[in-house]
Amino acid sequence: MRTEPLGADAFTAAFAQHGRALWVLAAAWVGRGEAQDLVQEAARIAWQRRERFVVGTDFGAWVAQIVRHEGANWRRRRRPHLGVEFAEPVAPAPNPASTPIDAIDWPAELARPLQQLAPEARASLLLHVIAGLSFAEIATMLERNENTVTSLARRARSALREALTTTDPVVAPKLAKEPR
Repeated sequence: MRTEPLGADAFTAAFAQHGRALWVLAAAWVGRGEAQDLVQEAARIAWQRRERFVVGTDFGAWVAQIVRHEGANWRRRRRPHLGVEFAEPVAPAPNPASTPIDAIDWPAELARPLQQLAPEARASLLLHVIAGLSFAEIATMLERNENTVTSLARRARSALREALTTTDPVVAPKLAKEPR
């Protein structure tokens, strides 16, 4: 099915609508320090391939696939240092109308356990908790079953809770609430 490629205005509007979630996804894959670069690279690739996007389908899921694939490539290229950094500051999030995600202060006690999570588990949890997406939206974005992303988020929350119970009695109770 061939359609006209998105024009600049439509592309910009669609990208802005999904920018916050794409940034969270990128941060889950490559860490906060490189998330903005990854989102920008995904935007560049999406723009170059915009004729492949089928109007009427989910633009956010289409770009999220690009973010995931490029994120995996970035991780492979940087395999020697392998750690995903969450404690360093980054440039503003792509959607300035919302609270910038990079303004969130990741305490070191939270950054270390986040680094230990698999990217999909980290993405499921962060997209739900920080970006406020439903598990159905996350499932579409990650191209996974909704029950799978729910389970990934619950396991990630449980792992964080376990890691934080011994390190920070103030932060751990905030993780006690199970994802909905």
